[in-house]
Formats: sequence, C-alpha cells, structure tokens
Amino acid sequence: MLAEIKDMSTISSFIDEMFCVSISDRNGKITYVNQMFCDLSMYTKEELLGNTYEMLNPNYKNDIFISGPDYDYSQNKVLYREIKAFTKYGTPYWIHATIVPVLDEVGMIEQFISFDIDITKNILTDGKYKKALKSLQNIEHALDQSSVVAITNPQGVITYANNKFCELSKYSSEELIGQTHRLVNSGYHPKQFFEEMWKTIGSGKIWTGEIKNRAKDGSHYWVNTTIVPFLDENGKPLHYIAIRTDITDKKNTEQSLEIALKNDFQQTVKSLQNMIFKYIDDGNGGFTFTLIEGKAAEKLGISVEKFSLNQIKHSFTDMEIKRYIQLLKKGLEGNAVQFEVSFFQHTFLIYLSPIMENDKVLEVVGTAIDISDRKKAEKLVEHMAYYDYLTELPNRRLFKKKVEEKIKQAQIENNKFALMFIDLDRFKNINGSMGHSIGDKILLDVGERLKKYVRNEDIVGRHGGDEFVVLLPSTGESEAEAVANQIIHGFSEPFYINSIEVYIDPSIGISLFPDDGTTYDQLTSNADSAMFIAKEKRNNTPQFFTEKLAHIIKEKTLLEAEIRQALQKNQFEVYYQPQVNMKTGEIIGLEALLRWHHPTMGNISPSRFIPIAEETGLIIPVGQWVLETACAQMKNWQDKGIADFRISVNVSIHQFHQPSFVEHVKETLEKTGLLSKYLNLEITESMTSDKKNFQETLSKIRNANIDVSIDDFGTGYSSLSYLSKFPITHLKIDQAFIQELSRSNQAIIKTIITLAKNLCLTVIAEGVETQEQASFLEDLHCDEAQGFFYSKPLPREQVEVFLKENK
Repeated sequence: MLAEIKDMSTISSFIDEMFCVSISDRNGKITYVNQMFCDLSMYTKEELLGNTYEMLNPNYKNDIFISGPDYDYSQNKVLYREIKAFTKYGTPYWIHATIVPVLDEVGMIEQFISFDIDITKNILTDGKYKKALKSLQNIEHALDQSSVVAITNPQGVITYANNKFCELSKYSSEELIGQTHRLVNSGYHPKQFFEEMWKTIGSGKIWTGEIKNRAKDGSHYWVNTTIVPFLDENGKPLHYIAIRTDITDKKNTEQSLEIALKNDFQQTVKSLQNMIFKYIDDGNGGFTFTLIEGKAAEKLGISVEKFSLNQIKHSFTDMEIKRYIQLLKKGLEGNAVQFEVSFFQHTFLIYLSPIMENDKVLEVVGTAIDISDRKKAEKLVEHMAYYDYLTELPNRRLFKKKVEEKIKQAQIENNKFALMFIDLDRFKNINGSMGHSIGDKILLDVGERLKKYVRNEDIVGRHGGDEFVVLLPSTGESEAEAVANQIIHGFSEPFYINSIEVYIDPSIGISLFPDDGTTYDQLTSNADSAMFIAKEKRNNTPQFFTEKLAHIIKEKTLLEAEIRQALQKNQFEVYYQPQVNMKTGEIIGLEALLRWHHPTMGNISPSRFIPIAEETGLIIPVGQWVLETACAQMKNWQDKGIADFRISVNVSIHQFHQPSFVEHVKETLEKTGLLSKYLNLEITESMTSDKKNFQETLSKIRNANIDVSIDDFGTGYSSLSYLSKFPITHLKIDQAFIQELSRSNQAIIKTIITLAKNLCLTVIAEGVETQEQASFLEDLHCDEAQGFFYSKPLPREQVEVFLKENK
C-alpha cells in the first residue's frame, strides 16, 4: 500500500517493521493498517478498515484532527503528536505519531499517513521528568541569576538550556537544544578528561570540575561544573542536570596574577569581585597573611590588619580548624590545593597556588569565590533527586539507600529490623471522585500522620502513588506489630478536606530482616505481598510475611498463569441457575455463572480464581467471553422455543469502567442476535462510588434497553440515594440475609423489599435453600428468587433438560 502512494518499494518493508503505520482519507476513515498497528491496538485489519480513529480514542473528532488549533494542514506540513489510545480490550497505551499529508494531482490533501511509535513504557518516566522541570522552574530565578543550567538525555543531547547558558555561550536556546556539549568544546581539555567525566556520571555519581568552553563568537570562557545524574529504578541514568558557575574572571585573575606577582598589584585586586589573599610561613609553624583584598573581603569586613587564624577560630569546630591548617600547609609545601569553606553564611571555593622560585615556595596566592548561590541550587537539585516532590518524605531511591545501609549495619551487629509496606484502601476511588488536588492533599496529610505515629528513629518514605514504606531499625516482631497497630489506630480519625470528613484505612504488610530477606528487593517484595493479603482480609490488622503466605502467593502466581491459558484451551464453562417468579412459580430468567474445569487441578472454585482475575485485569477478556457465550446460548434456546426470558450476566468493576464497555455490550448483542430486552447486567454497589462516571455509563446501558440489577444489595457501598437517582431495574438481596433469618435480618429484608416497591424496582432474593425461607419471602411479596431450593447452577445440557421439563 505504501509503495502505491510513493516510490517506496525499497524501504516499505523497513517502515512496516519499525512503525505502526495507518492511512486515512480526508474524512478520517481508515483505509490501511500494517500488522504492527494491529498488534498494538489488538484489533484485526477487518475491524479497523472503514472505521475512524474513534475506535481507539473516544475523544477523537475528525474536524479537530484535520484542523486543530495547533496546526494548519493547508501548509502541507508534518504534524507530531503524543496520543493516548485504548486497545480492543480497553487497555490504555500511548504513541508518538508523525502524521504526513498526501496531496493529489491538483495539490489538495487526499490522505494522511501516520507513522506511530509505542511510548507507553516511557510515559510515566516522562511524567516524572516534567515534574522535575516544573520543580526547577520554582528556583529558576535564583539559578538564572547565578548559574548556567543545562539538562541532557543519557546520550548527552541537550534538552533544556536556561538564559544564563545562552548569554554565556552566545547561542540561542534553539541552537543549543538537540545538540551535545561538543558545540561549545574549546579543544583545551584532552579526550581522557571527558572520558573520566562520562564514566563518573554514567555510574550514577555526581561529577565536579572546571571546563574551558568556546562561545559562538570564538571567545573562551571557564565554568565550574557540577553534573547530577537522575536515575531510574534500576540505577540507570534518565537525565543529567548540569549546574555551572562562570569562573572566567577567576581564571583571568589567576593569569593576571602570574604576570603581576613580582609587582605591587594590591590596587588591581581591590576591584575584583572575589577575594584574593597571600600568605607566607611565619617561621614558627604558623602563617602570616600579607594580602587580603577584593569585593568579597570588603563585604565580610576582612583585611590584613583585622584578620588572623586565632581571630576566626570561634567560627569553626576544632576539627575544621585542624583540616584548614593542614590544607594551608600543603600550599606552603608546593601543592596546588582546592577546597570549600563555609563562613558567615557564605560558601567559598578556595584555590591555593604556590609561587615557586628555584624550587622554593616564596608565598602562596589564594582566591576565594563566593559559590553560595550555586550550593543552594545544588542542594535543591539533590533534594529533588532524593525526596518526594509532594510529601517531602524520602522517595524510593533514598529509602532504598537507607535500607541497604541498615542491612550492612545489621549484618555486622547481628541485629534485626522490620520493613513496613502501607497501601491506602479505596484511595483510587477518592482520587477519581474528588479530584487529584484533593488526592494530593490527602497524601500530604497521610505522610504527616505516619510521622506522628511512628517512633523518632523510624524512617517514613513514599514508595509511589498511595503506597508508603517505613523502616523500623532494631525492631522485632512484637515491636513492629505495636507500631503498626498505633498507625491503624491513628487512621481511625478522619481526614478533613474542606470541612468534609474522609476516612481511609491503611493495609499494612511487614517483613523482618533477616528472616524474610537479606536484600532490599526481597524485604520490600515480601512486605508488599503481605500487604496484599492484609488488604484482602479487610480487618484492620497488620499482616506479617510467613512461609504460608509465600505458598499462597506462589499459588496465586500459578493460577494467574493458568487463567491466561484457560480461555485459549477452552477450560472455562458457563453454568446457569434458574430464577423464578415467586407468585406463579414460573422460570423468568437465568443467571450465567463462570466455572473452571482444569485438566490437572480439577474444578477450581470461582472464589479462588476470580479475585486473581480481577487483580490482574484478566477479568476483562474473561468477562467478555462469559457475556458472548451466555447471550449466544440464550439466543439458541429462544430459537429452539425452549426459553423466552432474560439472561443475567455479572459485570466486573474493571469491565464497567472500560471506556468502550457499553459499545462492547452492544456489539455482543448484535453479533449473537439477542434482543437487548433479554439481557440483564448485574453490577455491585461498589461501582456507584464514582457517581459521575457511573451515571454516564448506566444511562448509556438503559438507553440501549438493557436491564440493570444491583447485586449483593446491602453489603457494599451503602448509599441509598443512588436508588432514586440512577436508572436501576432490579435489586438482588444478598444471600447472607436469606440464609440466616434472624430477627435483624428479617427486618433488613422487609425494609429492602418495601424500599424497592416504593421505587418501582423488581426485587430478587438469592440463596433461597429452604421452604421456610421461600415462604417468608412470599409473605413479604418478594418478586423473584433463585437458589438451591429451586435449582442449583447447571451446565448447558442439564439446564436445557430442566427448562424443557418446567416449560
């Protein structure tokens, strides 16, 4: 197809292997896709051809695509975009698209060719990079006034250059971005100089040094440079941030000093911005300063007459004084020395240059450069690299460093310690319904509350998202449990957001060193696993990692792998349980229930594999298979004249929240030929927590003439307001109330039935197993029921016989 549009026969094969390629006409209708496009979107060519890109992105509008505010296609230029799309099964992915207009013989746009690159794996990293840039903007003023700032990718290509860089190099930002620092290489330094620099930063370490560069006009300048690598989770550099200070004047001063050393240059150095000093050996093991000049000296009120080591000793510790004396002596021994000194809220970079004559040191000339602003900037960059941008807690990188230090110490001292992994229950619902700004405020408050309820020696960090970690030094199991319970108790108090009370429960998993691991990865992984078990139990109790837990996790991992193959190997089967009209005794519906017959493990209970399918997202393709199978079977029974009633299918919350869920349901009905009035979708109360999205999706379902039941009513997200606001058709009373007809349960059942009747909703009771239960429900005028009293769930062949016998 590509070769027909242009003479590309020699490279079309290469393009098909490197890019996801699609072609659309001017109206946005897709006329061609290559195999890579199909593999990424999970649609077949037949499904894509003739449709628009709205299949992949519900927000796609062709008129915006053709003439968006950021581009005029009349100029016949190429457009570059980052686009979020969804696969056939609703999984999001991101691409970088290069869109090329193709002209016809009269110069009008006839088609668009899009060459796409999958950037899904990089999108989160890019998000972190943008946050880093945003944080850098907060200190931009200080940096631009004092320092040159540049950011490069791992290959050294410049991706950001501040105004100071442009002023010093005399290049514009457009000329610098996309180039490497070879553009300003003066040729002064040997090749080995830069090899050592790259070796240092490539290993994740900070590099400092002085570099001579060449500006665009050919002039030279010197910069004192600090390069900080930003690393990914595997310790590999993602970006480099370079902070440089212009030291050209200092270098020029040193050259001038060499010429004027034997002359009286005191008047010259008075005008210098930095501080210049000279000292000699006083013959008694001490020093005599013979010159102290410069603007910096004037600012600090220092002069030869007012300055001596004894006078400034009170400004430093004894250890610092001892070190500085040793460095000054090195200068008198003929060594060039460089070091930093913090003095009167300033930080100075000191250079000592011995003046030699006949191999004898006559005196030492020193320069002191005020690098206070640069040190502040370096501290801010270092803080960004090691601390969470929102909560100011240690981030994953710093927390890992602290744990690894503790591991080494514990191995030497033969101590134990604990690591705690904390996840916030239902936080995603809060974040989705109340907005990310509220979510960020809660995360900030959670960090503060955690610090309040741990001990002084404990270290709290943010692992990412709504996950927090705590390092508990020198701690055994009982102490760790006490701290965890204290945290849980602390979270029993609500968080107040704009006068609204928000309750959040923490799920806590704990691993112990060395019992549960001797490395950071082992300890965090095992604590994370224990946390998931605590979340499943939902009993506000911390969970320790155990061998039994390891076995459970292993079994879950095995089941996850088996679930992935079960669909392909036809191991799943749909059973059907009849639903009856309690007044007439007639069968008025069937509920489709998933069963798994494994060839070696036998029948696997839904309670074992469905939570795993939910957790891993496999419930989406599995749920779609159940829907298609049940609808096709009901249409088959209708055609045979066996059944003329509805089929009820359970819907997972993950399916319900897919942007294309309603369309998939409609497509299934069209594919199977089943009329929409014969389908009932069963959802749970928890789906109503996100009211806006729930309302929109539910309205689309009801507009398609599909009934909706609230399953397990009374046990989930108990908010009665949605019963009157949302277009629901059925309420299913949870079997827990039916199977134990206590006085309180009878009152609850009666209340639910009365409420449903007043709202014109059909009530169906599940789990009916005895005549007593059935009679009780009949007396309350319950509409429908299902349970073992009427029939257990049956496979297709048996339910067909059952339907014929009870017709």
